Parts: sequence; C-alpha cells; structure tokens
Amino acid sequence: MLKTLDVVCAILEQDGKILLAQRPLQADQPGLWEFAGGKVEAGETQPDALVRELREELGIEARPARYIASHQREVSQRLITLHAWHVPAFTGTPETHYHSQLAWCSPREALSYDLAPADIPPAGGVYSLTRRQTSGLVLMAF
Repeated sequence: MLKTLDVVCAILEQDGKILLAQRPLQADQPGLWEFAGGKVEAGETQPDALVRELREELGIEARPARYIASHQREVSQRLITLHAWHVPAFTGTPETHYHSQLAWCSPREALSYDLAPADIPPAGGVYSLTRRQTSGLVLMAF
C-alpha cells in the first residue's frame, strides 16, 4: 500500500512572473524544479501549512489568496496529492533557505524547466490560465 501525502504548493506571482525553486541535492528528486511548498502536518489547514512552508523555505510572509486545484500522482513509492494555491502578494524577498536556487519566469518559460513530476500539471495549468485570460476565461483545471 502506498503512503499518501497531502502537499501544498504556492504559485507565487510578481510582475507577471511565477517563482520556481530547485530541489537541493540532498532531497528526493534532487535538482528538479518545483513550486515552493511542502507537507500538510496533522491538524493544519492547507493555507496554514503553506504559510508555514513559505516562511521556512523562502523566508517570506504570505497569505494564500485562492485555491486553484489539486492533482494526485505517484512519486517515489508515495501517492502525493498536490494542492496548488495562488499567492499574488507577499512580504520579504524570497531566499534559498531550503532550495539550491530560485527562478522567476513566465508561465510559458516554466514549462521548459526540468520540473518535478507532481509540479508539471500545475505549471501547465498556470500557462493555460494565462492564455485563456485573454478570452475572458479564468477557470483553471489540471
């Protein structure tokens, strides 16, 4: 039986760009890029977990603005449910407290990064959303 994990990730947005973070060499899936976030601990809500993770990993204070969607994927013998949240505003400057490097990029550019498998659907969803906004559609599904 697979171990299941609830994980939250932040679609941090600034000046039309989104933030990707590269997993450190000592982590599972080393060197792959992801949206910052982490595991939801027992008794935590998803927004509370995301606030804690962003503080720990990036040194910023943020409040998730809107739930986007969830995606489930098997990764390294675990079933991960990734819950993506839009974070359009935060205080502080993101720093690499956990990750090896950070990159601000357009949603289209994000698709060219070597993304962690669980982060591919949210990246594609963000890109689709930005393309659809020009036609007035704002619903994202991935």
